[in-house]
Amino acid sequence: MLTRRRVLLGGAASAGLAAAQFLGMTAQTSGTPTPTRQKPPTAAWFDVISDIQGDLADLDRALDGLAAFGPADALLVNGDLTPNGRLDEYEQLFRRLERTAHPQTLYTIGNHEFYNDETSEVSIARFLRYSAMPALFSAHPIGGVPVIRLGTTDGSESRGHCVILGRTQLDWLRDTLEECPRERPVLVMSHHALPGTVSGTFTDPLTQAPRIYSSDYAESDDLLALLGGFPNVLLLSGHTHWSLYRDDWLSRKTVPGGHPDGFAAVNTGAVQIGFGPDGRGGEEPVDRKQNQGLRIEVDGPTVRIHALDFRRGAVIRTAEFRVGDGPDPALVASPGWPDASS
Repeated sequence: MLTRRRVLLGGAASAGLAAAQFLGMTAQTSGTPTPTRQKPPTAAWFDVISDIQGDLADLDRALDGLAAFGPADALLVNGDLTPNGRLDEYEQLFRRLERTAHPQTLYTIGNHEFYNDETSEVSIARFLRYSAMPALFSAHPIGGVPVIRLGTTDGSESRGHCVILGRTQLDWLRDTLEECPRERPVLVMSHHALPGTVSGTFTDPLTQAPRIYSSDYAESDDLLALLGGFPNVLLLSGHTHWSLYRDDWLSRKTVPGGHPDGFAAVNTGAVQIGFGPDGRGGEEPVDRKQNQGLRIEVDGPTVRIHALDFRRGAVIRTAEFRVGDGPDPALVASPGWPDASS
């Protein structure tokens, strides 16, 4: 299967480290190293990474960086665990994870899990076997916080979309969200980004990639309309590899007929290689050493999100929102990168 990423990674397209890399970005606010903070007994902490794609050295660095922030309640790996979804790639990844300390882990399936010239059914079965997830989609209470996983039922892209959710999954998602307390946050994991939510998915062809990200979901309108009714949702999406240094890494998305606060959406960053706009409505590689992820802290109705740069050992920025307090996340003071000697 010849994909846009295989074409871009294969040759001279990587030469685009120009101004596009810095367009829309802000300076990091890492501060000075600080002692590891203690988790309040009322809080649940989540480590979030995506798009490992076989880069096990950067995976080690990411897990070491996350561990420095203190033990999390769960590690969320949001798709593209492997380069191609092959048996040997899963074996290598999970052997590495077995010998690396990390909390209980939830996984979603990504498009790279299907790049093996086998059927979607075979690729899905292999993903479920190695990840030990109960199904393509499921809900898990972690520290009192509902964490919902979504996944495509067809990764062939034969219909022009990366994600086919299906009516059964959409109905299940609606019923599951209805059962969650409205005053508490709900984390929804989905590998692909929805239009108009995070970096790369907006409509400006100069600073975004609408040509790439406008049709990843066959049922994007249905999913947007559904999530738009739940202002307590935080949608976690990977796939784009766009940098967490950009201002549009986090947003609230409103939809016609939905709740006026909309739902929150955040880019989870990527362990493997960074992409950015090519100025023509598409994208190109901009940083082959990029390695980023999130630490998310939930305490009652409050969600605090730290965007992390594992390569530089820096907290890029920290944002916070509170369910029921209006639509806009606010930037707040970031902790410094934890001092390994403390």
